[in-house]
This record gives sequence, structure tokens and C-alpha cells, in this order.
Amino acid sequence: TMVDVSHGRLDARIPLTGNGDDIDAVSTQVNAALDRLSGLVDGMREVSANIAHDLKTPLNRLQMILEQAADKTASGETVSAELADARSESRQINDTFDALLRIAQIEAGARKARFVDLDVGSVVDTIGEVYADVAEDDGKSLSTTLVPDTKWYVHGDRDLLMQMLANLVENALRHCPPGTAIELSVTKQGERVLVHVRDDGPGIPAGEREKVFQRLYRLDSSRTTPGSGLGLSLVKAVADLHGASITLEDNHPGLAVIVDFPAVREPAA
Repeated sequence: TMVDVSHGRLDARIPLTGNGDDIDAVSTQVNAALDRLSGLVDGMREVSANIAHDLKTPLNRLQMILEQAADKTASGETVSAELADARSESRQINDTFDALLRIAQIEAGARKARFVDLDVGSVVDTIGEVYADVAEDDGKSLSTTLVPDTKWYVHGDRDLLMQMLANLVENALRHCPPGTAIELSVTKQGERVLVHVRDDGPGIPAGEREKVFQRLYRLDSSRTTPGSGLGLSLVKAVADLHGASITLEDNHPGLAVIVDFPAVREPAA
């Protein structure tokens, strides 16, 4: 089996005897590792294809802008507009690569050393305060619903959780029309803490909800709006790092995003 894998057959697996002995135990662990390896390789192939596809267009635009600037320079015309466009395109390309690097670092677990027990409700409250005016300026509303004098403790990195929630709110602001209401809230179910981001916008079709977490994936309806298609990929990476799951549900109308964290006990004073 390992020879097959070394020759590129990543679907090869060690057959189990069914006896439940040590050989079966080791085989199960090796097969699990091969499943993970196969998934990572498939992900790398998909990312490479997506990068080639999605970055080719802005790179071509940048080349065309520079060629126009070169032609104008040769004829003595001003090129300030072309330089501004080129700077904008190059910034978008750099932002895309920076986001890919951040996701890779998060998935590698590099930030776990900064984990502490913290109240995720305070993170939600801060995001609500920061983006309330942004939403209002954009013709939308953002409200935060928290139970007074209640704390919801999780084990995590505050900065990463802020980034995750900011991406979810910005995603709703970017893709929902004026008049949309967005709500942030936190609840607890047993030993789980649930962070909710709901809106009454157009939502996401059921068949697309898992795909939106893929790097550089964008809905057809979103391709005319700014963005790299990496915001929700970063959200998924941060959630995975925190042992949290993400569920996308129909909000009737709109979209409900639920991030489900394992709860921790309140830290001793």
C-alpha cells in the first residue's frame, strides 16, 4: 500500500482484517493519515487551479493598463489615471496573496500559542459596535443581541476571532442590498457556545453553502463585487483552529451563519 501511495495512487488503503488486533489498529491510523494526505493534495491542486484562474484576470488587466501607460508616455500624454488603476490592481493581487498566506499560517496551527480563555461575547459586542455605523452608512442595519451580565467563555485567540467575525459581517454587508438587517448574537447549548450572524438578504443557495468555504470560490452573483473569494476560507480556517464547526442555514429569508465552539469554564478570579 505504501509503495502504491509513493507512486501517486493516493486512494490506496491498507485492508483491515477485522480482527480488531494491533495490526488493524495501526492500519486504521495509517489509513486516516492517508485520508488526510489525500485531502491536502487535492486541496493544493484545487488552490493552484483557482489561483491560475482567478489571478490571471487581474494580472492581464494590470498588463493592459501598463501597456496603455507606455503608449501614452511615448506620445507625451499624462498617465496619472493609468498609474492609479495599476496601483489598485496590484494592491488587490497583493491582498489576495496575503490572505492565502494568513490562511496557510492559521491552518498550520502557528497561532495556538496565543490561546487563552476569553469571553466571546465581548468579541461579538466589539464587532457590533465597530460595524454598526458602517452598516448604517451602507443603508443597512446591524444589531447585537447579548444576554445582560452573561459571559460565554471559549479557548482561543481574540485577534483571530475578531477577524473571523469581521469577515462574516463584511460578507453580509458586501452581498446584501440596502435595507438588509444583520444581527449578531451568542447562545449556549450544553457544553457548546454558539455565535450567530443572521441577515434577511438574498442568502446562499443550499447547493453552494459548502463550496463558499473553498479558497477563491465565488458565487456567480458575487463576481461583479469586490473581493478575492478568501473571506469565508479564512473564517473556516479560524473555526477549525478553535475546534469549532460552522453551519450555514436558511434564515427565511436570508442567511444564518452559526459558529459552534466548545465551551470552557469561567477562569478563576
